Amino acid sequence: MSRLFARLYDWALLPQELTFLRALRRRAAGRASGRVLEIGIGTGLNLPHYGNAGHIIGMDPHPDMLAQAKARAQRHGRRLDLVQARAEELPFASSVFDAVVGSYVFCTIPEPRQALDEVRRVARPQAPLRLIEHVRWRQPLWGAVQDLLTPVWERLADGCQLNRDTLSMVRTAGYRVESVRALFGGLILEIEARI
Repeated sequence: MSRLFARLYDWALLPQELTFLRALRRRAAGRASGRVLEIGIGTGLNLPHYGNAGHIIGMDPHPDMLAQAKARAQRHGRRLDLVQARAEELPFASSVFDAVVGSYVFCTIPEPRQALDEVRRVARPQAPLRLIEHVRWRQPLWGAVQDLLTPVWERLADGCQLNRDTLSMVRTAGYRVESVRALFGGLILEIEARI
């Protein structure tokens, strides 16, 4: 990831933040309590929305994103530990997190199934997994457009794949999906599952 991408990330998401994403973050992070792992914390855009979290541990593989998350945590007076790590190899003991939150993260993880297995390992039984993800549209024409654009977009956006089917991956990994809210014809999903 380039330093430039990390610096532009918040600006690139600003239209989404102002129209719908902030509300989704408020729901996902706002209901997390206890010891919370945010997988792929990025620049820390979820941090202002954690209401009941006792202790937040944010992980991300990119040091430039973590530096921005640290600054955001300080601005919001948040207690936060940051860990540079890959989602496929979480450096935590088993069964230590009360909740796991992620937003726009499984689109970029190179081995998402391995990451979901790691999340299951580090979370306590029955812990909630709350995700906000953009996914491949079910509408055939738009899905095909995403398929066509993904190789180029992947290079521009740090490996982000426009056409991932994250919901199917969560189900296949053995999570109990409790609710799914679809926005924009299914392009954006709010997924709540249990470990």
